[in-house]
Amino acid sequence: MKLFACMCNQPQRLAEALTPVRAALVAEAPVSRWGMGYIQGEDALLVRTPKASPVPIDLAAPLYEALLPGSDCVIVQAVRDTREPALGGTDNTPPFRFRRWMFAQTGQLELSDAAPRLLARVPEYLRRNLRGRTAAELMFHVFLARLHDEGSLDDPRLPAPAMRRALAWMLELVTTELAKAGQPDAALGNIAVTNGRAMVCARLEAPLRLRRLWVLDDHGERDAGFRGVLVVSHGEVDPAAGFEDVAPRTAVLIARDLQFHTADLSR
Repeated sequence: MKLFACMCNQPQRLAEALTPVRAALVAEAPVSRWGMGYIQGEDALLVRTPKASPVPIDLAAPLYEALLPGSDCVIVQAVRDTREPALGGTDNTPPFRFRRWMFAQTGQLELSDAAPRLLARVPEYLRRNLRGRTAAELMFHVFLARLHDEGSLDDPRLPAPAMRRALAWMLELVTTELAKAGQPDAALGNIAVTNGRAMVCARLEAPLRLRRLWVLDDHGERDAGFRGVLVVSHGEVDPAAGFEDVAPRTAVLIARDLQFHTADLSR
């Protein structure tokens, strides 16, 4: 289901920068639940809607309707449940959060027999942050556990390459445990994770697209003072809208200065 993540250096102009591509940020119906995570000051805040919708959802709408303050770092995801029974409720609605960290993952992965072994990798103080029953939330905490083991979980200057390495380690571990549980071909979905200062978005299966954001100055030219990056998972985009396809098994690494590059997901 639809996932998008973006960063910019002028929060008050983010909605303006998204306007040319707003159509690409709509989640097609039906939507089971959706949520938005954003950085405000030193805090990661969530707006989550566990109520289902039979009509498409404009996931960028809160940015335009002043439902939340301007933010320079945003992750938004809509979910369409395909499992029975469905996992409803706010606690199972992405994005997921720990301190300044935010995480979203597409797909309907079921960890089943692999879950206890993965949970054993998570320190007790991180386990207490688990609220729901989704595979995405558990995988997020395995990722956090890796950063904890490396002593970098609370590093405010942690660079995107270090985040990519921890993400690659987590994905390798999950893949191994799924194979042991008889699920070698399980689809992991695409991922976005951030600490509010750097971001990594990973393409594992579904299409993932990248676009530089810009705004215009008083002369109708691109404002050189504004920098922004948008990553969109799932759905079609206008070929003329400036999106680039991200290759499979590749991560987009976005630094605090809004420079970005891609790298493979091997450790």
